Amino acid sequence: MERKEKLEMLTALVGELGFSCDDVVNYWKASGKFVSIQFQNETEKIPQSPAPEKLIEVPQHQTPKVVTPGMFVYVDGLISSEIIEGRPIKAVVGSVNGSDVLAVCLHEAELPWASEWLEVPETEEMLSGKKATHKILEIAQKEHTKAEAAQWCYNYDRDGVKRGEAFLPSITELEQLCANGAAINASLKALNAGCYWLRFWSSTQYNKYYTWHLCMYNGNKDNKVKYLKYYVRPVIAIKL
Repeated sequence: MERKEKLEMLTALVGELGFSCDDVVNYWKASGKFVSIQFQNETEKIPQSPAPEKLIEVPQHQTPKVVTPGMFVYVDGLISSEIIEGRPIKAVVGSVNGSDVLAVCLHEAELPWASEWLEVPETEEMLSGKKATHKILEIAQKEHTKAEAAQWCYNYDRDGVKRGEAFLPSITELEQLCANGAAINASLKALNAGCYWLRFWSSTQYNKYYTWHLCMYNGNKDNKVKYLKYYVRPVIAIKL
């Protein structure tokens, strides 16, 4: 039975009993049983879930297909021409030969090549500075003597470079780096990491008393007495 029909029946019954509707209302008011009900026709509103926040797209940096001298080598392996804020840099690309990259580290030292006349003839024909560095340290350990330049490069553990990763470049590798000196120095300057225009030791021995070094500002190579102090800046090798 519908609500309207029920109310009509109630009204008829009140009339049959000799009462008016006001009599019933007044009675309910006096007895405390009167309830006023307000019907609302508004549709109940269902809370809506807040709109999802718009995601901020973070640019994804990738190593470009073509890597060139002067690019920055990041600790996480990325190579980029940009300085990315908050992302640590470990080195600067110095030379690229196919998939082989030499990158220049960010710090240098002024040291003798070997203050105690260490002789390592094997390095005279080595093109790889990494192999030459290991050979120098191997002979130095056997002879219980010093090899300051090679040892400092091997021990280099700054800016995300791990000990044993860096090495003293060969004279051939120094010449390759020298050819790209302008690009290397521009990037080192941007990082406030000194310059690459000085005289640097190589890992290539000339003879028992002399070792090759290179003037990076003009490309001239010469051999100098091993106990003299020249600049040493480690490099790392990267495979693309």
